[in-house]
Amino acid sequence: MELKKLEAPTLRELFVQQLVDKILSGELKAEDKLPSEREMSEKLQISRSMVHLGLEDLERMGFVRIEPRRGIFVTDYTREGNFETLAALSRYGGVLDIPLKDSAVELRNAVYGGGLIRLAAKHTPEDMAALRAQADRLRTLADEKADLRACAAEMRRFEILVTELSGNMLFPLLMNSFSASYQELWHVCVSFWGAEEVVSQEEHIIELVSDGKGEEAAAYVRDIYRRFRVANDR
Repeated sequence: MELKKLEAPTLRELFVQQLVDKILSGELKAEDKLPSEREMSEKLQISRSMVHLGLEDLERMGFVRIEPRRGIFVTDYTREGNFETLAALSRYGGVLDIPLKDSAVELRNAVYGGGLIRLAAKHTPEDMAALRAQADRLRTLADEKADLRACAAEMRRFEILVTELSGNMLFPLLMNSFSASYQELWHVCVSFWGAEEVVSQEEHIIELVSDGKGEEAAAYVRDIYRRFRVANDR
């Protein structure tokens, strides 16, 4: 087995992570003015050059705007963001506020649901066997009362497998790119519904796909999250 050298995050990365967390959580809002580079350097006890490089990273990612002689401002990254912003969301994750969580889930549902629709329209016996085998792995963990994070990992593999089998080459890339952000979602789902219920949901999805009912399968996935939100908004 080949092992790679472990590397700790740099101060620059930790600085970027801290600001991204505050922006994604809503603590820092669009057009909020940040302290100067000197003030942040002194408060965080890191070099001013480190702060400057980190701010350049954040500007490139679409999270801040640096205006000479005026200051550093938080941007509305949902309007002014770019592909770098998406990459940052998948890399840094952060504590997401509710609207951003809902948006992240809608993106996941769109990709996952699109995979279900494509797979339902054209699938092979081998495809269905692979899905059933994956659901069985979660069933085994549920029967063994396994750790919920292990169950969440199998739920993740099921959803990504759907996108892989769908035939759309970009669907699994998108799901994999946002795995870090969605890992909390999968864990919360298993914690809320219970592993056995998640298995039942997957088995129902397999049945719908097998019957060619992709739209119904996609709607069922959306409804699962709707019921979760209703239960947690009480």
